[in-house]
Amino acid sequence: MANVRIIYDDAAERTTNITATSSASGYDPLGLKTNTKSLVHRSGATQVTYTLTWATAEQINGIILPATNLSSSATITVTAGGTTYPSISACTNTTLDNYRGIKNVNSFPYGGLSKVAFWFPTTVSVTSLNILLSDQTKASIGNPAYPAYIDCSRIVCGKYWEPEFGVDKSGLELTITDTTQTSRSDTGDLFSDRGTIYDQLNFNLGVLTKNDKETLIAILKSVGNYKNIAVSVFPEGNTRNEQDYIIYGKRETSSISYLVHNYYSTSFSITGW
Repeated sequence: MANVRIIYDDAAERTTNITATSSASGYDPLGLKTNTKSLVHRSGATQVTYTLTWATAEQINGIILPATNLSSSATITVTAGGTTYPSISACTNTTLDNYRGIKNVNSFPYGGLSKVAFWFPTTVSVTSLNILLSDQTKASIGNPAYPAYIDCSRIVCGKYWEPEFGVDKSGLELTITDTTQTSRSDTGDLFSDRGTIYDQLNFNLGVLTKNDKETLIAILKSVGNYKNIAVSVFPEGNTRNEQDYIIYGKRETSSISYLVHNYYSTSFSITGW
């Protein structure tokens, strides 16, 4: 299987500033560095460039946007270290196109969102980063479900960790949890108190080398269970699997097991934000 990538040290949290070329009234792009999903930035058009700046250089080789309202025709273009990388399809295989209802921040708590991943060919050292999102189709569809603006809740960027061996085929589970509560009246009618929907991802790293085990232990001690991490199980595919198996959230406690000399294994369980 394709190798998993984990961004555990989010450089976006250390930015001195985040600006946007287009903003709807009352929307601040600085919300893009918080972990409040409802605190979105909304553009004033179907195209927006986010500029992240740092006081000292950051090492970055991956970007994940874990909650947007981008359609399947949207593109992402990144400029870093003086290089503009070719535009790529931001989320061709998003399930948001099939979501019933208005496609904006109001749909995020109920699973109506698109996820975006951009991977650099090599690690770049930057003090500024430009992310251009374009979703021109929104303006031409004429359907109110596709608003003529872009909602984005979070930017995650930094160096990713990628173990030598990928995720096991067995144990890879994506669970869609719906917190809706149902009850039945005395007359037999069934009622629902609508709740939120979130993802949970379970996967196993069945073989870890000694070096990967030591790196993983350092990561787990640094992020604990309180910091969010971004994970892509099927990176660089722009497939439905990549869209479905990107998750941003908190991991649960897991153990690292000894297999044989210099080889180990571990399991992950991550609850999406």
